[in-house]
Amino acid sequence: MKKILFIFLGIFTFTSCTDLNENPSSLITDEQFYKTESDALAAVTSVYNAALNNGGLTMYNRLVHLAFEIMSDDAIAGLRVTNADVRTISVLSHSTTNDRVDELWRESYLAISRANIAIDRIPQIEMDPTLRTRLVNESKFLRGLLYFNLVRLWGDVPLVLQGTSSLDKEGIQVARTAKEEVYQQIIKDLTDAEALPNSFSGADAGRATGGAAKSILAKVYLTRQEWDKAAAKSLEVINGAYGYDLFENFADVFNVATKNGKEHIFSVQCKSNVNGQGNRLASSATPVGIPGVASAGTDEPHADVYKLYSATDKRRDVTFFTSLVSPTTGKEITFPPRFFKYFDMAQIGNPTESAKNIPVIRFAEVLLIYAEAINEGTGPTTEAYAAVNRVRKRAGLTALAGLTKDTFREAIYLERRLELMFEFQRWFDLVRTKRMITDLHKAGKTNAAEKHYLHPIPQRELDLNPKLVQNPGWE
Repeated sequence: MKKILFIFLGIFTFTSCTDLNENPSSLITDEQFYKTESDALAAVTSVYNAALNNGGLTMYNRLVHLAFEIMSDDAIAGLRVTNADVRTISVLSHSTTNDRVDELWRESYLAISRANIAIDRIPQIEMDPTLRTRLVNESKFLRGLLYFNLVRLWGDVPLVLQGTSSLDKEGIQVARTAKEEVYQQIIKDLTDAEALPNSFSGADAGRATGGAAKSILAKVYLTRQEWDKAAAKSLEVINGAYGYDLFENFADVFNVATKNGKEHIFSVQCKSNVNGQGNRLASSATPVGIPGVASAGTDEPHADVYKLYSATDKRRDVTFFTSLVSPTTGKEITFPPRFFKYFDMAQIGNPTESAKNIPVIRFAEVLLIYAEAINEGTGPTTEAYAAVNRVRKRAGLTALAGLTKDTFREAIYLERRLELMFEFQRWFDLVRTKRMITDLHKAGKTNAAEKHYLHPIPQRELDLNPKLVQNPGWE
């Protein structure tokens, strides 16, 4: 593993400034590395690590929360947050030099660079052809997911599809590509990835599957308002031979013992006491001041969101907690509602080592995608009601019935919010439904303006790459 890390950290990253001054003769090239099946496996593992969770403040292990979800009406920067860039992004007063926005851009393109090199080089390795094809398609899945996030956050973005073999500045200065072209590449990558296996087990649990590719593709079509395609693709997941279903108990979605279970389509894999791969969201969301609990207390829910849940909604007390028994004093400490989904009781002393996975997409969301797409296309049909009511029944709520197309739409949006709270979906929902400004103003985030539908291109990237242009309103 040291070998692959040296290669990818030693060669360029797409937006690296310091690496442009490296001496190329001192570096190991990808041509020297991609020789064996084990090289191919290590390379794709490095893509997963960069794209999802390689320890520390990375991508889905809290960075996406700080880079955009904290802007939503579900979350705020807690009192313990000392980073000015986090505080400003929480109230939408951030600038083009915001360090979290910059980091998300850089880490996304680092992961894309690794995926590109794997896609380019693995086909040339003499190895088992089935495994070779699978590894390439896993890399395409991850590249598609990364570009899907990028295009939703920034609009037009540089579309880079080959590994760069030169450290010359001209080789890595790329203009922004029209988002439609980026979307077509996303769809192509995810369509290729549909050929992945239906499932993995053992040490391979958590790898991208054909069902994961179809599920993200359904979400792409939903975002693009291609309702028929979104409904058809999500139905392929619902009726497919993947074995997906809802857990009977909502808590099992986040239990360590049921990780990678029937509801989990694709998740960030977290482990306790393994190279910093614990779920950092647990510590950041846990209040401070509890004896024996080493928490950060920085990520807080908006004061209004706990009130959205009825007392009978079984999701409320899995999503939030309002008390915790100190492991050292045995006394119960109460506090305002805090996010609970990722808190691992087995790691109560050090929540940073939570072993709970972070869902990227799960079966409940596919059901809601299907219901929304059907409604937008034809109105609330029997099939649309059946899909959303499966989710509501598990939550202990009554079935929806007798709604108009408009009221069904509102019910779906609320259901997504309640079901997927703290799973990094709310910001994208606010943006794609064009209700970001209105809803954020209602939540007291009155800085929200038209320009916030897109992130600013980081100033660092503009300085490094004269071919980039800034998004409107951020000039």
